[in-house]
Amino acid sequence: MARRNGNDRGLGFGRCGVGFALHLPFRYDEEKRYVRGDEDLEPTQMTLTYDEMTKRLSKAIDKLQEIPAQSDRAGRIAVAHAALELSRECVEAWLVLAQEAGDDPEKVRSYLEEALQAGDRLFEEKRESWLGRFGQLPQTRAYMQARAALAQVLWDMGDHDRAISTLFESLELNEKDPLSMRYLLLKALQDKQDFEALDRLLKMYESDTSTTFSYARLLCAFALYGDSLPARSAFLQAKKVNPHVLDFLLGLRVMPNKLPKTLNPGDESEAIRYTAAFGDAWLDTDNAIEYLRAQKKKRTEKEAQRAKR
Repeated sequence: MARRNGNDRGLGFGRCGVGFALHLPFRYDEEKRYVRGDEDLEPTQMTLTYDEMTKRLSKAIDKLQEIPAQSDRAGRIAVAHAALELSRECVEAWLVLAQEAGDDPEKVRSYLEEALQAGDRLFEEKRESWLGRFGQLPQTRAYMQARAALAQVLWDMGDHDRAISTLFESLELNEKDPLSMRYLLLKALQDKQDFEALDRLLKMYESDTSTTFSYARLLCAFALYGDSLPARSAFLQAKKVNPHVLDFLLGLRVMPNKLPKTLNPGDESEAIRYTAAFGDAWLDTDNAIEYLRAQKKKRTEKEAQRAKR
């Protein structure tokens, strides 16, 4: 198995790319019902409550409805700035600016950090009562998208510790993880070889038996405990979920020049995509490939002996 170029080891959104769909939420009124209306804005220097901020935010969201009609970048940027004049807590407007600055990593990072700060201000009152539901509630989706995008950008810019902490914090906000950020974090921790933190993540998602998580459990168990019962058990489970991964990791099968367009769980297409994304972590972990080879040989011999009986 050939090692990937170190400069291409991003987390999945593309290098400093902000790859998400922009969802414009409805306003939330005083009675906590989704409505649309035209309340007047009343500028104030005082700290605003959540309900007061959402009144202003609703105007900004209405302004952003003009985005699809803009045919050029300058027009979209102008609409986003106009929305921010109405509400600095408009996370969606900051995301528009981040998208339009896609060729400038520093600007992308700056706008995404503004988006997070806007969301932090907006949801400060609700954080405790909404804990565990962020990303599921419509008004929090853009905030969680910003978190995922910022983590990718931070990683690509080399700020790995902050990228990891951003992802862990995001999963604490919603462990159900509707944006699948746990897979970004899984890759980040393996690339960084932080197996104690990886073990923490794996325990958070013990019910995830996907190929990605199954082989992560195997790598983590071997890195932490060596040839042990946890590692051997994890090997059997990973092999059961997708045995083709072993052949690609061990170089028994040659990786294709192009990744398959479709992925079917348990088959070769999934094994190829897994190896492309996570193969370097196995190469970087001392004796991990040798351990796989030894385990595969041992299991093959046992299966041959059973067949003779």
